[in-house]
Amino acid sequence: MKTILAFTITALICRQVWSAPPAAGPIGTFLQTNAVGFPVIHEKQTWIFDPFVAVRRRKQFAELHGTYGEKLIERLGLGIDGFGDERLARQRIRDKGHLGGLNSLQP
Repeated sequence: MKTILAFTITALICRQVWSAPPAAGPIGTFLQTNAVGFPVIHEKQTWIFDPFVAVRRRKQFAELHGTYGEKLIERLGLGIDGFGDERLARQRIRDKGHLGGLNSLQP
């Protein structure tokens, strides 16, 4: 029990010395960090938010990535290391004769 108390007091004193704005002693620091929070937490934030930006960018997304993002999914599967053409050729060889992940019915 004495070890825990000594560790707690040492931590509070070190925190008070190293913190930027010192509170009113170790008890004040303890209350500020655990109950109230630092002042930066209580600052007001304003965010510029436009809920209709997605509606305006829908056409651009469809032209670039396909209507449902199928081109985007294909590009992500090809990677970004510059070997996309080789990887696409290997995938087409691998997928030949398959439909939706299942073997196609061939006589």
